[in-house]
Amino acid sequence: MSILNEQANKLIQKELGRAKNASMGLGVITKEQKWVSGHLYDENRNTDIGDCIFEMGSTTKTFTSLLFAKLVLEGTISLDEPVTTFKPEYKNALSYNGKEVTFRHLSTHTSGLPREDMKKIRQRMKENKQDKDNPYKHFTHDDIHQFFLDYDLKREIDQKWRYSNIGVGLLGNILAEILGVTYEQAIQSHILEPLCLKDTFITGTAEQNSRYVKAYNQKKEPIRPMELPAINGAGALKSSLHDMLQYLEYQIGLKESPLQEAMALTHQTHGKTSWKKTSMGLGWFIEQVKWSEFPLIHHGGTTMGFHTFCGFIKEKQIGVVIFSTIQLSAWRIIKMLIKLEKGVNEDIAEEIFKAHLEQTS
Repeated sequence: MSILNEQANKLIQKELGRAKNASMGLGVITKEQKWVSGHLYDENRNTDIGDCIFEMGSTTKTFTSLLFAKLVLEGTISLDEPVTTFKPEYKNALSYNGKEVTFRHLSTHTSGLPREDMKKIRQRMKENKQDKDNPYKHFTHDDIHQFFLDYDLKREIDQKWRYSNIGVGLLGNILAEILGVTYEQAIQSHILEPLCLKDTFITGTAEQNSRYVKAYNQKKEPIRPMELPAINGAGALKSSLHDMLQYLEYQIGLKESPLQEAMALTHQTHGKTSWKKTSMGLGWFIEQVKWSEFPLIHHGGTTMGFHTFCGFIKEKQIGVVIFSTIQLSAWRIIKMLIKLEKGVNEDIAEEIFKAHLEQTS
């Protein structure tokens, strides 16, 4: 069975051709096969591309929400429990017009919170100009704590979808606090170990870091790995194609795991978005696409150096993971934001899904 159709190959060559020093990795899992391929600018002859480490960015949010779902099913917290139950000092930031922000609101971006604390992030970047390509590095736990102490929520809760890194960052931090460990330790023991994901991490070993894919900016200068110490749950995880395909094997039911019920809970609709055909699961986007009778469940991720797509059609038991290190022009970013163009890697993933559906129909 052919994984890449002619259009997918054209799109891959187009992306690699217009970027500087670019790498791209692609992985597909179906009940018939596991397939990994790609191109590395800095070829590491000792490492299979499936074992190379990349930054998944906001796809981390699906891991944070899976931890949330697990704690809900265990009775530790409830979906619609007010966050102020655990953080009463944040009441002004997490309530509006007599309504309280719940854990579900944080996971589905319906809390009304802003995307980031841009004022403090800009301040930290001015103070640390040597790390301009690592904008969250100096945004600390003290900074996020002060933000929620000072912030007054200015929007209705659960009325409009508003993507919020700081909201999901808070979700990850509170879940870790409830468990009495760091976010990385919580994800490690509750998610990564049960799923046997040995190459997914925030702080890697020297051996894992030696397999890191190098990303470059438009001047062909290397970009350092992204750090998000205050909001790890929003985008700090790194992984490999092999690990992420195993993650999707569990998501689509090809493998059984103790997290099966929690995964199913994240796949259910829990909120609306700004787009008619797309709703929110816990952490996941659930999109009704024209070319499939079943929904595409997915999430992307972007850091300073990487773009990631991770998605699956559960009923057809197919999952796709793509990472790339291409650079984006300002105009292309604008077109993506207003939905005139698909996100990075999304069009390639779509062709892979369509080819599979055509061959299995």
